[in-house]
Parts: sequence; structure tokens; C-alpha cells
Amino acid sequence: MQDIRLMCIDIDGTLLDSHHQLPPENRAAVCWAVNRGAVVCLMTARPPGATLPIQKGLGSDGPLACFGGGLVEWNGERLCDCRIPARTAALLVQECAVRRIHISVYRDTHWYVEREDMWSMQETGITGLVPTCAALENLVGSWERWGAHKLLCMGEPEQLDSLFSALEKRDLSIQLLRSKDTYLEIIPEGAGKAEAMEILCRKMGISTEQVLAIGDHDVDASLLYAAGFGVAMGNASPAAERAAQYHTDTNDNLGVAKAIYDCLSGNL
Repeated sequence: MQDIRLMCIDIDGTLLDSHHQLPPENRAAVCWAVNRGAVVCLMTARPPGATLPIQKGLGSDGPLACFGGGLVEWNGERLCDCRIPARTAALLVQECAVRRIHISVYRDTHWYVEREDMWSMQETGITGLVPTCAALENLVGSWERWGAHKLLCMGEPEQLDSLFSALEKRDLSIQLLRSKDTYLEIIPEGAGKAEAMEILCRKMGISTEQVLAIGDHDVDASLLYAAGFGVAMGNASPAAERAAQYHTDTNDNLGVAKAIYDCLSGNL
């Protein structure tokens, strides 16, 4: 068996199938690995409220890395808490309003939108969470110290391509990552899944060479590159494919289970 101590697994497009369901075979593979001493961390762009039910479905009590790695918690301890400053978040809200692009604001357990629309309803269908409607500029402008953990822009790919290009030219101390063609995740500078993995490795006293990471999109690329065993899904984006050392099947064909068994059995 490979000496895998930590498994960092993305959720959407990876652990879950395209219907956002947890295949029992993936659950069985995770349990098999845990019984052999591996710690499982779900690393996701989701907020905690949409991640905990997945963790419960796995029967796992490992760490969680939410908001793209900006919030890391384990056994009630907050190991990382990176946020976008309130002033920067307010500028981004204004930019999306001008471009008529949906923006969701995530802060701790709260999800805020300007109003319900097709994008927020789609996200509710995926995560089971319901947003709070608020005047976002006023809300974010009222924050004095703690900013947003994540901003999520949702729109047509060409809209987000244009927004990405415009924001990339500005010095805003943020990271722009695609988790889907229609999703642009905005997280704080210094946050990320690779950084979250390194925090957990220090906590556990292990090397990154003892990490199996599995993901499917651009937001996972840094993690797949940094892990000892970085595995891209068969449905992965080009950036994730390039970053990974290994490849598995799609999320609709039990790619996670296959990667776990192959890696821990020494077949990778």
C-alpha cells in the first residue's frame, strides 16, 4: 500500500456524480481508506452548510476546507480563516452590478444575494441552501472588520471571460478561479486548496508526498500539482489535467473510488 495519510477530495464534479448524488461505491472506497488510517478532507468551493451533509453521508469526521480552501476547520478548531476585505468585496459587487452578472456573497454561514434569480435557484438545487436577499452594496459596506470568505459570480461563459479579464488587470489581492464554465470563484489572496493541504500536513506532521488529491476543475489545479499523488477526473478541465500526475475515470463512472483503490493498492 502507498503511504497515504491524507486524502483531499473535491466534491462537485468529483466525489458526487452529475446528479449531485454520492455513489455508494465512492463512500465504500473512502471508508476503506479511513479504516486503513487515512484522514479524509473534503476540499470544496462550497460553504460549510453545504459541505457538512456530504461529510455526514461519508461517515467521516475529518477536516473540512471550504470556500476554495480559505476556511479550514477540524475538531472544532479553525486552522485557517482568509477573507476578502470588505472594501474589495464592495468594488466587486459594483462591478458585477454594472455588467449584470449574478454575484453571491459568502460570509461564515451566510449566503447573500441581491435577489433570487435563475442562478441562485440553480445553486439552491445543488447545495440545498437558501440565500438571504439583501442590498449587497449596503450590506458589504456596513462590514467594519471581517470581510467575505468568497464571492461567486455566475453567468454565461463569455460574460465571465470578460469579467475575468477585467479583474485580472486590477490590483485587488484576490484569486480568480473557475469551478465550472459558468462559475467564477473569487477568493482571498493567500487562500487556496494547495495552501489548505499544506496547513493540514503541518497539523498532522506529514509530508505532502503522503497526500492523495482528487479534483476536476481549475480551482483544484494547484492542489493536484502540489500533492504527492494528484489525480484529475476523466471530466477534468484542461488546467486540472495539466496539473495532475495521474488520471482516473469520470465522476459518473466512479472515478474517485477507482483512484483510491489504485493509489492505496500501489497501482498508481
